[in-house]
Amino acid sequence: KSILYVDKKTLKYPLTLRNWQKGDYFYPLGMTGKKKLSKYFKDEKVDVISKEKQWLLCSENQIVWVIGKRADNRFRVTNKTKHILKFEVKE
Repeated sequence: KSILYVDKKTLKYPLTLRNWQKGDYFYPLGMTGKKKLSKYFKDEKVDVISKEKQWLLCSENQIVWVIGKRADNRFRVTNKTKHILKFEVKE
């Protein structure tokens, strides 16, 4: 959960870190289709305080990673990936 590998070619720069905002959505790795972040938090039973403190790694306005929780399927490493970026959270 503290490490993420992504296909470098899928990213658009600059990358940003930000908190959750109303209307955010992503494409959870391992699922089909998109999911609102508010619904994801509800399904995962994330409390209000934790939700407000949750950091997101974004490429332009797209969520790459709900940090420490779930990656976005659009940035996953595939058999066509040539360059991989590693992100790691250290506390």
